[in-house]
Amino acid sequence: MSAAPPLCLPPRPIAGTPAQPLLPPGACDTHIHVFGPPERYPLVPGRNYTPRPAALDAYLPVMEALGIARAVLVQPSVYGTDNAALLDALGRMPDRLRGVVVVPPTITDGEIAALHARGVRGIRVNRRNPGGLSLDDLAVLARRIARFGWHIQLQAVIGDGPALAPVVRDAPVPVVLDHMGFLSPALPREEGPFAELLALLAEGNLWVKLSAPYRLAPLEDGAYGRLLPFVSALVACRADRLLWATDWPHPERFDFVPDDLDPAQFLGLDHADAATRRRIFVDNPAVLYGF
Repeated sequence: MSAAPPLCLPPRPIAGTPAQPLLPPGACDTHIHVFGPPERYPLVPGRNYTPRPAALDAYLPVMEALGIARAVLVQPSVYGTDNAALLDALGRMPDRLRGVVVVPPTITDGEIAALHARGVRGIRVNRRNPGGLSLDDLAVLARRIARFGWHIQLQAVIGDGPALAPVVRDAPVPVVLDHMGFLSPALPREEGPFAELLALLAEGNLWVKLSAPYRLAPLEDGAYGRLLPFVSALVACRADRLLWATDWPHPERFDFVPDDLDPAQFLGLDHADAATRRRIFVDNPAVLYGF
């Protein structure tokens, strides 16, 4: 008998409110998840983790403390193509929330239109976790979602598996890469996978989420500082193609959960000039998600 998927740690509660706003007015958190009670929202077999319930109500203090005006709900792998938990949460705050879903390749245009009306603006292809859509599915679905102005959100590790360039260049819609492509801080910045990432970013069809640094380097001992030169290179390349996110409630964390008020979560963007901050935190997500 196979072992049960490991149980994630819960998110840390927000302790207090900062004296000064951490984000510019209108800021958007472009990557959060909601997890409901499993008796209402069943988890798929074959998953590689088990989340704890983390409802939208538990995220609202994070929004208030950080000064987040808007957020994007992303379908987690543990629900497969059942987007019920995400869609129920979208209905709570339709003016402030958007969604990225996982759908079967057989979805009809009418079903896509219905999801669009509920605030969905993209589909997710997750190549790290079990299940989900394949790259072959992506080729079919990309053409279908183009007329709705949607995008593809891709979770993949740069330099590992299929090349990123053909996916991005062949896509008729924007491609959004989760969590900086899970880049390793040991990567060279002038060649190899990161150099390819910069080249694709410069071409304009690739967007990159500056998010979840704790997945790339341990925040608790300051090693996240090794990520800052990569962030600086991305900002210098195409600040108009970058997004920021918390990845709340930080799934797949079994021994460490970041503090949402930790400055490390902002990847040095708290020191950027006001125009760059507004572009990344406010303007870019407004364009991509249609706020």
